[in-house]
Amino acid sequence: MLRVARLGHQHTRWLQGLLALKPCENVYLLALLEVSQTAQMSSPAGSLLGVFDGDRPVAAYWVGGNIIPVAATPETNRALAAKLNADGRYSCSLIGDRRVILDLHSRLNWGRPRGVRARQPLLAISSPPLVEPDDEVRLVTLDQLPAVFAASVDMFTNEVGFSPIEGGEASYLARVRSIIRGGNCFARISDTLPQGGPVPRWPARDQDEQVLFKADIGIRAPRVVQVQGVWVHPEVRNLGLGAAGMAAVVARTQEAGHPMVSLYANDYNQVALRMYQRVGFDQVGTFATVMY
Repeated sequence: MLRVARLGHQHTRWLQGLLALKPCENVYLLALLEVSQTAQMSSPAGSLLGVFDGDRPVAAYWVGGNIIPVAATPETNRALAAKLNADGRYSCSLIGDRRVILDLHSRLNWGRPRGVRARQPLLAISSPPLVEPDDEVRLVTLDQLPAVFAASVDMFTNEVGFSPIEGGEASYLARVRSIIRGGNCFARISDTLPQGGPVPRWPARDQDEQVLFKADIGIRAPRVVQVQGVWVHPEVRNLGLGAAGMAAVVARTQEAGHPMVSLYANDYNQVALRMYQRVGFDQVGTFATVMY
């Protein structure tokens, strides 16, 4: 019978080998492992649990604000779901391989989720971009926070389906500020449209300069990163700015020593998926996200 327990330091080599098999899928845990240097991970943000067959670990799950599976199967999902159902529903997202996530979701008695993204192509590029990078895309500085924060709120609201500041803006503002401070936000910011004329004062209504393109390095592991928060201003969509901006992010991230750049997107966002394909991204898997 399978049992759920925290992984120990003695399981570190097993975990390293498992994560390395699918680096794009496992980038979040690769980043955590780089910091902790041990499979024995537990913090206020979450804990790394193993599913054991006797004394042998057969799967792992990060359980915190996100629940992220590694090498999970329907059988290991059954064991974890029993624990999660006993602990009770809380605010989190299930993120990972589509088949695993949808199976785990079906086993939870947590009621209706806030949202389900059932098919999200997982994309990656490990070669130079096929599109000329936009030289105007640069790392964002803190003095540009107001413009980037407004664009980030619009991106999140359209992508997830609810506003990240509906209960107040302090938490999300701190998150965006942290991304900028960490050197993980790239953007093209200007008061002039590439085609000429001023940029409308939106979404940052009190700013002359607006974000035309932005993307964040949401997760950074030693050899692979995951890009998140991609956004293009409506006034410059379909002009190639998104592809050139992503090419700049890829090129500068690879120059910084991370040869593989990954991301995932909703399958219904065909415009974005075609743009990523133009840049040189290939599909390496399919994610799903369930938000509680």
